[in-house]
Formats: sequence, structure tokens, C-alpha cells
Amino acid sequence: MISRRRFLQLSGMTAAGLIIPKRLDGMTCDPSTADVMGLGPYWEPYSPFRSDFTSPDEPGTPLLLTGMVTANDCQTPISNVVIDAWQANNDGCYSVFQICETGNPENDELNLRGRVLSGPHGQYFIETIKPGHYPLGLDRFRPSHIHFMITPPAGDSLVTQLYFEGDDYLDGDTGSSDPNAVDRIIPLYETETGFEGTFNVILNIDPSQRAINTNIPTSDDIVRIKNISTFPNPFNSRVKIRFDMPKSGHAIVSVYDVKGRWIQTLKDGNIGRGEHILMWDGKRSNGLAIPAGEYFLSVQSLFDHQIQKILYLK
Repeated sequence: MISRRRFLQLSGMTAAGLIIPKRLDGMTCDPSTADVMGLGPYWEPYSPFRSDFTSPDEPGTPLLLTGMVTANDCQTPISNVVIDAWQANNDGCYSVFQICETGNPENDELNLRGRVLSGPHGQYFIETIKPGHYPLGLDRFRPSHIHFMITPPAGDSLVTQLYFEGDDYLDGDTGSSDPNAVDRIIPLYETETGFEGTFNVILNIDPSQRAINTNIPTSDDIVRIKNISTFPNPFNSRVKIRFDMPKSGHAIVSVYDVKGRWIQTLKDGNIGRGEHILMWDGKRSNGLAIPAGEYFLSVQSLFDHQIQKILYLK
């Protein structure tokens, strides 16, 4: 388990303090690639929001993953990105879809699965274990890997996999031997408690459009957020935000300026089915007033994301 001190260190990191951007580090700046193996057979859409995927007694070597989500300049952070991760246990067995005879001491139905949100500076961290090798039969194995579905506030999801340097099965695996996977094979460093590694995610999003892409994913009507309204709009003191959730679940309601810069998060948590009303007073998260102009309201659930324009007058 991560210590309270370590948690505070990670959650309070700034973009500069977390990771040196690739462009400043003399490396190329290329968007993160999808894995040729695709989604795979073991994705579960209802993983909980949590940064710690394990119990204290989970077999295996503890692994702490940290990283930063940026736009395609490798420097502009993107907050409120949903990072959905899932993996095999120490013996290469996946919860939900397989009967795992080892691991999972707390009988967690969604063991070694979870979702986290990138923070205000694009940072995230995940506590888990180093996955075991997944057997393919006839003494063949997949290298140790972690699956990711990475969904920005606007735009398409990136489905990919993370691998680790020095694995005996890298060269013979379809996914990890693909040339486009080279930036997703990371080194791990031993610590007193296990391993630590850094996985930076570079989304193919222009910095000036990082939250307001027009390429917004669609979903079945039954799970779409409905009846989003803002009143008054334009507003000069407070605006009432109303929307209907088709089913209970996690929702993120945020405000961005026209350049995609985060202004304020009004809701970030589980909410029930039905009508919800929020108020925004035209201020940033630090309480300072915003200048007059156009802003974008982002309403995001697990299955849908919608954006509306708001005009603030003084």
C-alpha cells in the first residue's frame, strides 16, 4: 500500500515536477500509439474509480505507475482524462472472465481493474502489481503487460498496452514486437517496496483544442446524457446547469475556456439516475473571477460526453 506521505507527494505534483517533457529531454515527441492487439477479450466496462487496484496481500511484486497526459506538444497537460486499466494477476489470470485459483485475497470481483482521472496538471498514478505472463498454450506466453483505454474530455479513446523492458517474451509477441510499441516498453526501477515506472501518455490533440475537439464520440441513445440546459445564457452572475443522467454512475462536469484550458470542475463523482442541477458563479477553481467571454461546459459520463457553449457577460 502507498504511504500517506507518498500519496500526497504524487497527488500534489505539478507538471514540471512530475516528468520532464520529451521535447525538453531531447527525445522525439510522437503521440502514443494504439496496440495492434486491440481491446482484447478481457475488458470490463464497469471498473471502479480507484488508484489502488490491489489488496495488501495480493501475491506479486508491487508496482507504482506514474505518468502525465499531455497534448501532442508533449508539454500541455490534459486534465480529467479517464484512464481505464486492467491486467492479469501474478499467475497470468484475469478476473471477471477467468476463474483465478490464486490471488485476490479479498474476493474483489473486479480485482486488478480500475479507472483513474488525470489531475489538473495531467498527472496520474496507479498502484498495482507487475502482471504475470499470460499463457497461450504449448509453452507460449504473452509478455507482462497492462491494458489501457484512455478517454480524453473530447475525442476518441486510445486503446493500447504497456510493456516492460527485459521481458523474455517481448520479441516473440505480436503486440510488443510491433515497431509502434517501442515507446510503450518502459523500464522499471526497484524500490524498497517493489517496482516503479513512468508511462507518459501523449494524445494526438492540438494544445489549443485539447478539450473542445469536434470529434466527440457518440454512443447508444439509451445511455446518452439528456436535456442539458444552461440558464440564463448569456449570464453575468450565476448560471444554472441542468441535465438528466440515464443511469447512475460517475460524472464529470467541468468548464473550459475557448482555448481548452481548464477553468473549474463543478462535479466529479458518482451521481444517481435522473435530473441534476448545478450552479456556476463564473469563477475559477481558486475563487478568482474569469474575464467576460465564451466558455465551454463539458458534461461527461462513462458512456457519453457532450459540450455546450456558455457566454459570460460583465
